[in-house]
Amino acid sequence: MGLFRLLTFILVVIVAWRMIKNYRAAVAKRDNNTENPKISVREKMVKCEVCNIHLPKEDAIAGDASDSNSDDGNWFCSPEHKESFKRQGS
Repeated sequence: MGLFRLLTFILVVIVAWRMIKNYRAAVAKRDNNTENPKISVREKMVKCEVCNIHLPKEDAIAGDASDSNSDDGNWFCSPEHKESFKRQGS
């Protein structure tokens, strides 16, 4: 009867160890998914005419000659750069 109890105890320990291992793996996978959200949308980028940096079109300031729906024309990263570009052109 002692051998049966020993085998049962070993089986319970193995099952518990596997359950804990699977639980830790699931928690780690869930944490990795929440920490690194995937970016699914690519934003259209435009270049500032003064400092030549690229920024999202939604954050850029359109020049007077350009249509806000078009990528042609002048784009600026700040109102100061828009004003300095106007002064250079005058």
